[in-house]
Amino acid sequence: SQQNALADQCTAAEVQLANVQSQLEEAQEQVQSTLLEHDASRSEKHSILGEQSALQARVAGLCAERDGLVAEVTSLKEALDVRDGELCAQTSEADDRLQLVAAERDALQDQVAVLQAQVEEAQQ
Repeated sequence: SQQNALADQCTAAEVQLANVQSQLEEAQEQVQSTLLEHDASRSEKHSILGEQSALQARVAGLCAERDGLVAEVTSLKEALDVRDGELCAQTSEADDRLQLVAAERDALQDQVAVLQAQVEEAQQ
């Protein structure tokens, strides 16, 4: 349950990371396009530079967001690994207890068989 929630969070963060990466690539393409347009006209130079600056700020923001999401995905994957380890240990412990109980059951069944044989022998 907790593991599924962590896995869902991890998947959601990975999807969000992919979206941010796509936005980042689009913004970088827009920056390149803006740089080419810069030479087109001196009268448009000021507005293009303003747009370029805004896009560069957006790229920087998206890079920071991407880095945060990469860190979150890494953290969630580590948490999943820890939880997997805990679950494996619990499963192993449960298997050991099950084998112990089965051995005790087998021993008791053997004792019952011996006692039944003794009862039958005593009745004869």
